[in-house]
Amino acid sequence: MTLNNTSPDFWSAALRSERYEVATRIVLTGKHHIELLDVANLEALVDREAVLRSVDPVEPPYWAHLWTGAIELARHLDAHHQCAEQNVLDLGCGLGLVGIVAALEGARVTFLDRDADALAFAAASAELNGCRPVALCQIDFTRENLGRRFDLILAAEVLYDAAAFTPLIRFFTMHLSSGGSVMLADAHRTDTRAFYDALTACGYCFTVQRTTVREERLPLAVDIVTARRSGDGGPAR
Repeated sequence: MTLNNTSPDFWSAALRSERYEVATRIVLTGKHHIELLDVANLEALVDREAVLRSVDPVEPPYWAHLWTGAIELARHLDAHHQCAEQNVLDLGCGLGLVGIVAALEGARVTFLDRDADALAFAAASAELNGCRPVALCQIDFTRENLGRRFDLILAAEVLYDAAAFTPLIRFFTMHLSSGGSVMLADAHRTDTRAFYDALTACGYCFTVQRTTVREERLPLAVDIVTARRSGDGGPAR
C-alpha cells in the first residue's frame, strides 16, 4: 500500500485513537532534524514478568523502541551516502527513522515491517517531515518476498535472532539490484559472527565501520556494515 496525501494531524489523531498514546521527539542526524512520532510511556506497555513467565509470550512492541543502531545508521546515511532517486527499502523499519532520512535525501522509499502499527507510525512521521510519498509493505521477511529489487536495503538492528540469519541473506539476494548495496547497523545484541560467515559464503563482500556511543550510560559498539555482491554484481551464490 502507498501512503495517501493525508495531513500529519490526521495521522496523529488516528494513531491516538488506536492502541497507543503518541509522543514526538526530535532526532538530529546531521543535516536533518527529524520530528519522529513514537509511543509515549513505552515501558508501561511491557509486562516484563509475563514475558519471563510465559512459554510463548506475546512479543513486546520492540518496533516502537528507537534503537541506538537506527540512530547511528541514520547519521551514517546522512553523512556518507548519496541515495537521490534510488529505490530504497527500510527493512524492519520500526519507527522509520532511517527510511525518512533516505526519503529526505531524495530516495523512493519503501517501509517494510511485519507490524502494521510500525508502518502507521513510520508513514505518519514521513508525512510530518515533508517526505515524498512512501510505500508501505507488511510482511515477514523471513517467510515472504516483495517481487521487486532495490538499489539500497537499509536494516538497523535486525540481527537479534540467529534463526533469521539465513532467511535474511536470502531476502537480500532476492531483492538487491545488480550493483546495489545493503547497509546494516549491528549493535551486537547477540553473537552475529555466524551471520557474517554466511554472508561471505553467499558471495557478498562487506566493510565495517565501528563507532562507540553511549546507551543507558554505558558504552555500546555499533558496526555500520556495507555489503555488496562480490565480482561483477551478478547474483550471489
